[in-house]
Amino acid sequence: MSQHKPARGTQINWTHPLARGLAGCWLLNEGTGSRVMDSGPFKQHGDFQGGPPLWKPGRRGHSVEFDGVDECIDCGPIKFGWDRTNEVSVVALASQAASQTAKCVFGRGVYVRPAVLATQTSGKFYWRVRTNVTVTSITSTSTHATDGSEWVHVAGTWKQNDSRLYVNGAEEASNTTLGGTLSLIDTYSGIGGMYDAGYASVFTGRIGYVLIYSRALSPTEIEWLYRQPFVVFEHPVTPAFLLTTGASVPLAGSVQATSTASARLESICDSPKTEQQWRLDALFNGMTANALKLGTTLSLGWFWARVGGCSALYRGPGMEQIDFESILAVADLSACEISPPSYLPHNGNSTCFYVVRRFNHCGYRELTLAAAARVSLDIQGGLVGSQPNRVFASKAEEAHANKVRLIWFYCPLDQESPPARFNIYYDSGAGQIDYENSIGTVSYKGQKFYTFESDALQTGKYLFAIRAQDPAGIENSSLNALPVELAGSGPDVPDILEAEAV
Repeated sequence: MSQHKPARGTQINWTHPLARGLAGCWLLNEGTGSRVMDSGPFKQHGDFQGGPPLWKPGRRGHSVEFDGVDECIDCGPIKFGWDRTNEVSVVALASQAASQTAKCVFGRGVYVRPAVLATQTSGKFYWRVRTNVTVTSITSTSTHATDGSEWVHVAGTWKQNDSRLYVNGAEEASNTTLGGTLSLIDTYSGIGGMYDAGYASVFTGRIGYVLIYSRALSPTEIEWLYRQPFVVFEHPVTPAFLLTTGASVPLAGSVQATSTASARLESICDSPKTEQQWRLDALFNGMTANALKLGTTLSLGWFWARVGGCSALYRGPGMEQIDFESILAVADLSACEISPPSYLPHNGNSTCFYVVRRFNHCGYRELTLAAAARVSLDIQGGLVGSQPNRVFASKAEEAHANKVRLIWFYCPLDQESPPARFNIYYDSGAGQIDYENSIGTVSYKGQKFYTFESDALQTGKYLFAIRAQDPAGIENSSLNALPVELAGSGPDVPDILEAEAV
């Protein structure tokens, strides 16, 4: 469960070590509506400001998309216990959809009262903290995608003279000079930006969840939250007694009883459990598309209608981006095939992934990714045919007499079709490889390494490409280019001025 967002209303296990000092917890798992719930002790539920909420699939469930113009979540003006502890930590999961500077993932106050976790150029993040002494910022070192394709776990912590910034569970920046008392004037906290008589530092991209603490988390705790972000919602189940046959059990006063019973532990669930999202859809949201496909609208969400189980189809642009919140189609559990609805777009020159997951007779959905299929379409919109593998490794080097030598390695494991030859292409020095006209071919002989030597070329920079082609003439679509520069004649040979025996 710690890898997937818990159902709405699930309570925090306050005996868990990572629940100590937890002051705010916005899981953003509502999936609908204009308010987000705070599972923390202060119950600072957030309200959307700006345009209508954009609920989108995220890495672990629902997420909220911010347009970078006038959208943020207002989480109220309280101080979350920072005035008592003088320590602070902020943990979030975010995906940047633009290269942006000083855009707020979570912050309190437009002028940092006391902290803000925000973006920096090239997909980086920075952590800024203000005390009664001064304000200081530290910036992460790793770069990340800014087109919405990558989710990043980021966390900032501060206590006296110890400020740290973590990315994906690893520490990337620190500062040991900032002391004093956290600056905590009355102001508002915000997710995805701040709203205080106007919008400021508005984020562009998606945010999966935000956790804040009234203490500085340790590096080990940050790494734990990176691996298991929802572990504080797990409640261990422990029996009242574990007894062996013949054991004496005290009942009341001096009265005792002897244990004579035994039992065998068996699994009663056909598949791994997750939350019964179908029940939440029908109970809270009415006749949703998912509830209609699963038939739970007939029971108003109170009981599971498909007692024989079923299979559901999902889709996404990548295996980490499957939208498990939207069911495309439903089939009987015993069905051998399932088809997506005809209204779904399948654009040419694109790739998407489909996943099938089963619901058992009680409505629990398995968590497997084993039943997955990749669909690749060519530019005309037809299925891409079987292709040989791409060249696994290659290099280009200058040979004698202004020629270029290419060396590459081909691995036939898991190939869709065996190659018959390798086609060699280059750019004639123009910077654009001509894939219509090859400059040579090398026959495939079942060996690992192959080589090709070009004709003599003029000095300059060139790009080469190697593509495997099967006997039917189908060539793989690799766009990997090998750069090489011909320097012509080398440097002049130095004159020997003097030589002596040593």
